[in-house]
Amino acid sequence: MKLMRRMRAWMSALAVLVAGVCMTPAAGAIDKIHLKDGRVVEGTVKEELDGYVWFVTKVGGVETEVLYKPEQISKIERDAGSPSPVDPQGPQSGDQPIMASDSGVPARTPRFAGGTKAAVLTLGERQGGKDMVGIFVTADSIRRCIPLLEEELGTDGTGILVLRVNSGGGALLEIQKLSDVIEYELKPKFRVVAWIDWAISAAAMTSHAVEEVYFTRRGNYGACTGWFGALQAVTGRDLEDVLFMMEKISARGKHDPIIMRAMQIMEPLSCSIDENGEVKWFKSLDGDYIVNEPNRILTFNSETAAKYKFSKGTADTIEELAQAMRVPEINWVGEWIDGVDYPVCKAEKEMRRFRDQTKSDQDRTNEYFVRYQQSIAMAQGTPREERGKFVNKAREALDLIVRMVRNNPNFHLFVFNMATMDEFNAFVEEQRQLLRDLMK
Repeated sequence: MKLMRRMRAWMSALAVLVAGVCMTPAAGAIDKIHLKDGRVVEGTVKEELDGYVWFVTKVGGVETEVLYKPEQISKIERDAGSPSPVDPQGPQSGDQPIMASDSGVPARTPRFAGGTKAAVLTLGERQGGKDMVGIFVTADSIRRCIPLLEEELGTDGTGILVLRVNSGGGALLEIQKLSDVIEYELKPKFRVVAWIDWAISAAAMTSHAVEEVYFTRRGNYGACTGWFGALQAVTGRDLEDVLFMMEKISARGKHDPIIMRAMQIMEPLSCSIDENGEVKWFKSLDGDYIVNEPNRILTFNSETAAKYKFSKGTADTIEELAQAMRVPEINWVGEWIDGVDYPVCKAEKEMRRFRDQTKSDQDRTNEYFVRYQQSIAMAQGTPREERGKFVNKAREALDLIVRMVRNNPNFHLFVFNMATMDEFNAFVEEQRQLLRDLMK
């Protein structure tokens, strides 16, 4: 069974903050930051830490949070209701790190984490068609990367693992496996963040296990209608099973389950947002904001995700992402590679190797089988004393098939239509016995 891989494209309308843009103050206290480049920005000081200031303004009616560094700030004019003045020199001795539980970031990670280690691990790669969940995005491939992530980030929960998602969907059967790896194997060790380029159908359902979600400006997320066979929609008990699975995964990500239902079965969705930014969701049109009309499949873009507080920020670069995550001092592990806009860590190298090998094997599957079958046929039609060279060729081709499934165990299902690895291993043993018999 596969999930729908196509969707209507959405154009992100989120404005980019640049010098000279007129910013409207956020609701509440009106503060002013005088910057050393001469600009004066109006809005609300949301938070200060070690000389850094998180400042909220409104651009195009959407609240936007910007981090200003101490060296950028000349002075701050405060509304009477604002917090105490910022000290550009940073905290005095004895000041303690402030934990992040009051801002929605997991409490095990301090916001003041100078030199906090972070790594990017990509789930999917649209270039070259290496994005399908179940083939190029698998629980097994993530699990292999964990020892490398532990080596580079540690395991005490302070290291940040950014899952950059770029997938148009794929196999329904892989979603629970991916969610389990995220919940039970990644979250206990790292602060796990989803950074959404393109998360459609199975990719959105996978990302839903993550509490802390950010978008790129072109990001899209949703359209989770299920299909199988000749584009037949999932219905009946199968649909109920999927809806129940996503209720549980929504709870893991601390997302209201009716959000995912609007992405799956075209239910209406609306919300109201109080003065503290808390969102209340409605499986109806009774809220202040209509998020999804009836009989439509919900998809968030970066603007709507930010407006309705589904995402915690919008970032196109790792520098912007660090600001959105409120980590003023961050150490991105890995090395810079031409054409890649983030440092490539050891785990990411392994993930890229996995996708490249999977793509090569996928493209050459027929070649492997034809080579094997032709070698078997030649050996069977050749006198015993001359069979060795053809049997060896057959063994080489069989080894390629075995290596293909060892690299990506899901090939036992998608290539061989075998439900388990035990079934595939039994098939391989039968073929090896066939080759041994040919040499008797």
